[in-house]
Amino acid sequence: KAIEAVLAPAVTEEAVAAAYKAKYASATPTREWNASHILVNTKEEAEELVKALEGGADFATLAKEKSTGPSGPTGGELGWFGPSMMVPPFEDAVKQLEAGKISGPVETQFGWHVIKLNDIRDAAAPALEDVRDELLQDIQRETLDARIAELTKAATIEKPGAEIDPALLSNTSLLGN
Repeated sequence: KAIEAVLAPAVTEEAVAAAYKAKYASATPTREWNASHILVNTKEEAEELVKALEGGADFATLAKEKSTGPSGPTGGELGWFGPSMMVPPFEDAVKQLEAGKISGPVETQFGWHVIKLNDIRDAAAPALEDVRDELLQDIQRETLDARIAELTKAATIEKPGAEIDPALLSNTSLLGN
């Protein structure tokens, strides 16, 4: 009940709205990319794929036929991803592309990729209802932390036995046996 008494006045719709505004209103939209890729073992294979694509070959068909990656059967589609979700060489290549364009061979620890950037978007802030529970937890934690700090500052804390050397506790000769 003591915790509920502390939290009840703090956890209001106004507090949730203010926390949402503070966290998301001034946040810079996150750039996201939608890409497909074909993963092969050698640079030469990747170069051959680039030539075929430049000659008009269908990307998804080549991905299904040639890709060694798990996305091959779906035409190489990776879906939407944001910053730091892909290994750096892959992400760096994607950032250099325009929507609809295809990269040259890109090497990562997985092999050689030919990447097609399907689209780019700025991800909007999540809806308030989607992050309500997270915001409530934040408000509750901050309220409890503030109350504990207030109580601790106002309290006189005694630690009986704090002057005892902990090393003495393991000294069995003090037992008198």
